[in-house]
Amino acid sequence: MKEQKITVGKNLYTDLNKNKRTVWAILIVSVISIICFTYFSLVVYSDSTTKIYTINNRGDLIPLSLVDEQRDKIKVVQSNAEYFAKQLYELDQYNLKDKKEKLLWLVDKQPTEIIKDKERKNYYSNFLSINGLIQKAEIIPDSWEISQVEENPLVNFSVIIKRINGNNEEFFKADIKLRMTKVHINYPFNPFGFLITNFEESLSRIEKPSDDEQENLDSLKSNQPKPVVE
Repeated sequence: MKEQKITVGKNLYTDLNKNKRTVWAILIVSVISIICFTYFSLVVYSDSTTKIYTINNRGDLIPLSLVDEQRDKIKVVQSNAEYFAKQLYELDQYNLKDKKEKLLWLVDKQPTEIIKDKERKNYYSNFLSINGLIQKAEIIPDSWEISQVEENPLVNFSVIIKRINGNNEEFFKADIKLRMTKVHINYPFNPFGFLITNFEESLSRIEKPSDDEQENLDSLKSNQPKPVVE
């Protein structure tokens, strides 16, 4: 009589171990996926609650925060131009030397030549030879024209200059056109980080602004805050 062979079944523990590893792998992948999707959802939700989107002139959808950044750049360009105008025009015998030194830190070769030409024409020496001569300057707020902010900003604006000698007052208007290039901030010499590379000035005598005109200028100026040098 032949002896029958007993067939041994599969090892149950081996299969269970394989299944256990598979389950753990699926579980880990699932947990990682849930964490990633949760994080992505939170980022999208946070972005949607903190940013408003707008469409630029090319039809691209951009966050409003980028628009705000662009506006901030324009404000800095304006402030640099205003700082330059104050050093050039707002003078008296006491601040003359300091203003000239600050002015030369802001300009490149071409504007430097214009400033030196002013000096040769006694623009600065008048404040030393005429006792009590004071000059004030104020930018006309709605005269700003700024373009090419991302490259080398081109800025146009107008300045009202008030020249005071005792009881005598003279008024001038300077139409300014200048080009800037971005450089490293060098506080306090170049506090906004722009170098003026080209400068054009058209100066003309004007009548004293009326009270209504001056009030309108003051109102426009108060509604256009700009960054300041701290």
